[in-house]
Amino acid sequence: MTTIRVVTFNTWFGGHDDFGLGAGDRWRGQIEFLKSLEADILALQECNFWDLLGNRRMYQTLNALELGSAYLAYANETTSGHRFHSVIMLGRRVRLAAQGADRDRYHHVMGWANLILPGLDGLLELRNLHLDPFDPRNRAREVSPLGVLAAPGRRSLVVGDVNTIGLEYPEPDWRQLSAHAVNGQLRLPREDQVSDRDATELLARAGFTDASHPFHQEMAATAGFGDGDVPRRQDLILMSPALAPALIGYQVHLEPVNKGLSDHGAASADFDLSRVA
Repeated sequence: MTTIRVVTFNTWFGGHDDFGLGAGDRWRGQIEFLKSLEADILALQECNFWDLLGNRRMYQTLNALELGSAYLAYANETTSGHRFHSVIMLGRRVRLAAQGADRDRYHHVMGWANLILPGLDGLLELRNLHLDPFDPRNRAREVSPLGVLAAPGRRSLVVGDVNTIGLEYPEPDWRQLSAHAVNGQLRLPREDQVSDRDATELLARAGFTDASHPFHQEMAATAGFGDGDVPRRQDLILMSPALAPALIGYQVHLEPVNKGLSDHGAASADFDLSRVA
């Protein structure tokens, strides 16, 4: 079978209360939800404290989901002491050619993997993003090197929490957001007071397309469901032109929001790799 499923999901402090230090009731609910999606490639963000005791929480999650392998991208420390690690988990049909992480260019971290997939001649290049939530200028810098992944013939996916608005999502009413959080969402002062979309615009100009578009889901909110926040679309699955013909399905899953498991929904995309020449 040449069909694979890709899922991205922000776990909201790794599924644990008290900023990742407390009870794991949400984590247990997330396991049940994620297992139902049957992902072949699972990109997770905000995996706080999953690195402790030899990546113990990461491996607990891997084993509970019955997936084949996992890689934790160790994040930079924020000004409040958090490390928002990201994790890539792979099903047993997916093999690794290479994997690693980049902290130097990123506010948090970018995890990456080059993958060998059934039915695909050559590699799939995966990037798991969790972009800067505070600085629009930095988000643009973070994604700028990724444009080369959209070059002719390169099969690549850029997924994750981009902390900015998807291109075709309607302009939110940011007046609902607390003043201290607005700078992370709007363009710089002296510019039009509208959402910063530079990062997604740069990726689109390079050739990436959003997996939501063919299924008319580009206006489906994926994040910002917490108290005092503004719902918006920022958890994306972006495809290079060479991979786009393989896309056969896309969905936003709001079960984590509806059940109080996270302030993000998940996004999934299905690809039939036999469609890639």
